[in-house]
Amino acid sequence: MTDTAGVLGQDWQRDIRYPVVYKVTTGWRITMVVLALFFAGCGALIGATTLQNRPDPSGIFVLALFSLIPFSLAFYCVYYAWTASLTLERDAIAVRRPFVSRRLSRAQIRGRRVVQGRNASYKQIVPVSGRPLTIDGSSLGLDDRFHAWFNALPDLDGEERAATLAEVRNDPSLGANAQERLANLAKAQKLAKGIAFLPTVLLFWVVAFPRPYELAIASAALAPWVGVALVWLKPGLFKFDGRAGDVRPNVAALLLMPPLALAMRALHDVSLVDLSPLWGGALALSVPLVVAVLAAPSASPDQGGKRWRGALILLPFCVIWGGSLLALTDAMWDKAQPQVFQTTVTGKDVSRGKSTTYYVHLARWNPTIDEQRIAVPRAYYDTVDRGDVVCVRLHPGRFGLRWLQLAGCG
Repeated sequence: MTDTAGVLGQDWQRDIRYPVVYKVTTGWRITMVVLALFFAGCGALIGATTLQNRPDPSGIFVLALFSLIPFSLAFYCVYYAWTASLTLERDAIAVRRPFVSRRLSRAQIRGRRVVQGRNASYKQIVPVSGRPLTIDGSSLGLDDRFHAWFNALPDLDGEERAATLAEVRNDPSLGANAQERLANLAKAQKLAKGIAFLPTVLLFWVVAFPRPYELAIASAALAPWVGVALVWLKPGLFKFDGRAGDVRPNVAALLLMPPLALAMRALHDVSLVDLSPLWGGALALSVPLVVAVLAAPSASPDQGGKRWRGALILLPFCVIWGGSLLALTDAMWDKAQPQVFQTTVTGKDVSRGKSTTYYVHLARWNPTIDEQRIAVPRAYYDTVDRGDVVCVRLHPGRFGLRWLQLAGCG
């Protein structure tokens, strides 16, 4: 059987001898063993490195906890390689993974979906009740027998595409007739394809190369409002919510990545002294955006609770947007003269993670402000050393949020 469509066109079950059992393929077993060795090596390296420092009993306990993580991953890889399986029966499917097994009969299955991930697509079996069953097709070497069985299930994505397409076709607000409405949908989908790249472009622009600076910040700040405007002006064509197979473009990404880009820029550029007032200001500034998102017309009014869950997921990003924008504009628009405090450098350090941050340690320079570790650009970090005399500039902030700037005293 090499043609799934051809198999489905005949009595495909007649030629399949049940049960069909799929186990982890040899190639994947080798891969999992290599991963297990890697994780075990990491655990051993953590242990050996820490024991060289001769830790006390409490340190040994912490070491054991940290070492347990990579060793547990190593055990999981080996256990998965030799125990994971998928059993296909005429009227049921059973999946076994480490520490969990699940079996669904045809009567318990509502249909199938194909979920698009970041780098691959995944098959899902959706039960009448309970969480979907995701199928790991790559490691189990599934063949046309499985695909024929899977494709015989009701296509929930296709049903929802058809249902939402019918909603567009019958929506009088989108055009005078069905043809005009579908043409408007095609235009919206084309526009959405261009918009889909905008959050990533903004993230790179704002974080990696924010030039011109004010334009980069303004673009990221306005991006969520572009999404809000599309949903409010064309509620039948754009959405923040909706069903999985909805043909109407989802523009929620405009409320996700731009606020994160602003947050990363604010953390890198602004050393705030007054953090407590920032949270109150962030909430106040984000209120209009929060209200616009919560009150936005729904593409699928019948979603009920799901719609509100989706909106609530967006709320933290709205608050991040407000706080980051407030911190950045507080510094950008601050034209007042700063107070200058002279001090000396007592040390330096570098924090490495998803990004690298350079810090300079200072002697006490203000009796009321406990800020002796200040983030600085890499270029400035390289020019100063322990014992150098530097000046801290304390700016009042355009909106009253004081912020620091470290530089020479010349």
